[in-house]
Amino acid sequence: MENVVVKFSEKPELENPIIVEGLPGIGLVGKLAADHLLEELEAKKFAEIYSPHLPPQVVIQDDGTVQLVRMELYYYKRSGRDIIFLAGGFQGITPDSQYQLTEKILEIARDCGVKKIYTLGGLGTGAITKSPRVFGAATSKELVEEHEKYGITFKGGGAIFGASGLLLGLSSMYGMGGVCLMGETHGQIIDAKSAEALLKVLTKILDVTVDMTALESKAKETEEQINRMASMINAHKKAVEQQQDFVEEAPSYYIR
Repeated sequence: MENVVVKFSEKPELENPIIVEGLPGIGLVGKLAADHLLEELEAKKFAEIYSPHLPPQVVIQDDGTVQLVRMELYYYKRSGRDIIFLAGGFQGITPDSQYQLTEKILEIARDCGVKKIYTLGGLGTGAITKSPRVFGAATSKELVEEHEKYGITFKGGGAIFGASGLLLGLSSMYGMGGVCLMGETHGQIIDAKSAEALLKVLTKILDVTVDMTALESKAKETEEQINRMASMINAHKKAVEQQQDFVEEAPSYYIR
């Protein structure tokens, strides 16, 4: 197999398209948000991307058949600006493969006329929050200023790994610019609540309206999980404090 194989089911005529990436990452935040959006918009698949740089496995479908792992491209047509979605269950498994896959995706995007990219992910903080914020990073100060009005927090420091970062980092070589949107998340759970916060911002940017019911239901499950984690942490903290108080109050004995 070649390093990257693209199988087109059609080559749609798109008007001033943008691309939205939602591959798996921290907390699956970006994937949950992107998958919900493309499903609600009933976006149409037009290409599949195969590569030996993806994990060497197949996925067993509900009907018992198998499917080779892949990335997929979908499109949604609307007046003025169409949307392309990059979806899938996996990313490249080596640094070199990440570059090769990203370059192929950018080539396809360029051929489709894409000028702007949105990548989605999670910002792992290791902390528990019930009201996740959305952070951002962009390829230019102009894009930062353009998107601050949506309540996105832009600040320096840190790094963006995988496709979400490389798509932005390599975009200028293909005549594009872009913004990464990151939902605040603990980092150790599948975080639908953070995905919900991220999607609310993204739909405003894209000027689309979707039914959030299914994602809200998943977000409630996440909130329950977060509450359980918080209770466990508080109980542990209280036990440690009580033990410390006992040690400090206990009398000291000296043996001669």
